Amino acid sequence: MANRKVNKHILGVMVTSRAVHAALLEAGTDDATVVRRFMRPRSGSNPAAATSSLPELQSDDATDFSVQFTDGGSGMENMFLGSEFGGAEAANALGQESEKPEKFSTFMLELSDILTECKDAGFPDPVIVFAEGASDVNQVEIRVARDKNKKGEAKPASRNELMETLATQHSGVITEECVAFLSLTPSEEGIPRHLAIFPKEVDPVASTLATMREQITRQMPTVRFLDTEVSLYLGVARASRHLTPKKRAQVEAEMPDGPRNTLVVRAGVEDTLVLFMQDDTLRQSEILRSLTTYEAPETICSRVLLLQDEYGIGEVQQVLLLSEEREEDLVESFEMFFPDARVESMRQYMPEMNQEKSNDVATGTLVPAIAAALRISSDARYQNVFEDVNLLPKQLLRRRLQLPVTWQVLALYVLLFCTVLFFMGRYFTQQSQIAEKQRAIQQFEREVGPLTVDAKQLQASIDSLQAVHEQYMRSLNVLEGLLQGSDKWSRALEKSSREVAGVSGIWIESWNPRNGGRGLELSGNATARDHVVELAQRLDGTIATLTFSEIRDWPVYSFKLNMPLENGLPKAAEYLRKRAAEQAEEAAANVPVTSAALQDSTP
Repeated sequence: MANRKVNKHILGVMVTSRAVHAALLEAGTDDATVVRRFMRPRSGSNPAAATSSLPELQSDDATDFSVQFTDGGSGMENMFLGSEFGGAEAANALGQESEKPEKFSTFMLELSDILTECKDAGFPDPVIVFAEGASDVNQVEIRVARDKNKKGEAKPASRNELMETLATQHSGVITEECVAFLSLTPSEEGIPRHLAIFPKEVDPVASTLATMREQITRQMPTVRFLDTEVSLYLGVARASRHLTPKKRAQVEAEMPDGPRNTLVVRAGVEDTLVLFMQDDTLRQSEILRSLTTYEAPETICSRVLLLQDEYGIGEVQQVLLLSEEREEDLVESFEMFFPDARVESMRQYMPEMNQEKSNDVATGTLVPAIAAALRISSDARYQNVFEDVNLLPKQLLRRRLQLPVTWQVLALYVLLFCTVLFFMGRYFTQQSQIAEKQRAIQQFEREVGPLTVDAKQLQASIDSLQAVHEQYMRSLNVLEGLLQGSDKWSRALEKSSREVAGVSGIWIESWNPRNGGRGLELSGNATARDHVVELAQRLDGTIATLTFSEIRDWPVYSFKLNMPLENGLPKAAEYLRKRAAEQAEEAAANVPVTSAALQDSTP
């Protein structure tokens, strides 16, 4: 939950398959306020359906709708909740395949129109943040088993470990910089859980920004991040504790001690998102694709109760609701089904949302956009409650600066060209001067001739070097005797750790010397007998004992393995020995001078 740089005007954009909803926030010193709201139907979508989402654009018969019946097809059409339990075939049978091309089309025209309207209203360069629906991104729950310390706490998993686990569970393309991990409550066995959120292979926001960077010749707007509904609603639920009205403070104080469960339900026109929280941590995220806001409120409540029983979640103390249609009816139904919980709309925790009509669909769709803008606002009530999520590549966040082709730019190019020519001329001039000096030095050497050598002084230097070399060799022999087998324990530890890491499903519990330090006895457990045999082959050891047991219906093999120790020189000593031998060979090859030879060559 990181704080980002505060910006004056922030444009939050919520992208759906039908329309683009945006809210312009002005981040004041105290509270953030919504300055303007925007809605643009997506190109290729049904304009009438998108227009009916705003009350000021509704006509008298805006509530009319048509139902189309077809025959034939697969048997999934008559299955209860077929879109959830029937897989991709059921989704196609329900007519969802036809929306796929529209869902992933770019919205560059709609975004450009909104930016133009902001500029005309006196807000020329707002910072843009994006939000997508939970069904428009991939969500994978991953579990990484970690060893516990003495206090019974598991060490947090690193991002590399989470990415490796995610790669084994998801077969599609994953961009590492576009993956966010949300912490979940541990499983019943105490295993840490994380929810990996990353964009699908074709993301409309990334495609739109890439197209804009290719086609727009002016400066690109500032883009901060792409968030999703799950993390945004999680932040709003955390902030709701600090924004609880005073008249309900007593109700909060009378709640029983222990973990506090919060339920977040967003009913949309395409699906329903359900989040279960324990205190400030997400416990479960579920997308009900067959359940929409057009269903009866009692149906939505019953489905949520089924999920609560399925995941074994206890009594809920707070319920936050958001719906694009009939939100008041949904609140009344949840108050009846959850009589002991505080049921309220998520809109009241948004800036200037309390005065909005409850049946205003635009404000309901704008909640994720406003929440995304609040992440980088100066409103102290929403600081440190949102997760640091960004599903956009870093290259799309950089502002591309393009210089206009004017006479100043042309003059700069001419000046740069002249500068390059000047330094190239200087370089060739200096190279010519250096060559001339080198020729003068060579001519001086030919005139002076070779220098005479003092044979006695040269022989003394050779004898001194040979004496130093012999002294080094004697010291090296003494050092080798002292270091013989000194690093056998560290080398054995290094070898055993490396080979154990190369065998999966095996771990070592004890590491003891045997036979007076001439060997090691490794004791541990493995999930398969082949793993113990493979480890023995890698360590050149022998298996002393191997016993089988079952722990929680899983086979566990306990073993004792004898590993020999290498009683040799350390690698540093071997390296020094090798270098000394090489230097001796070089000295013998390069200086074959003796005292007799020097006397014969004396003039």
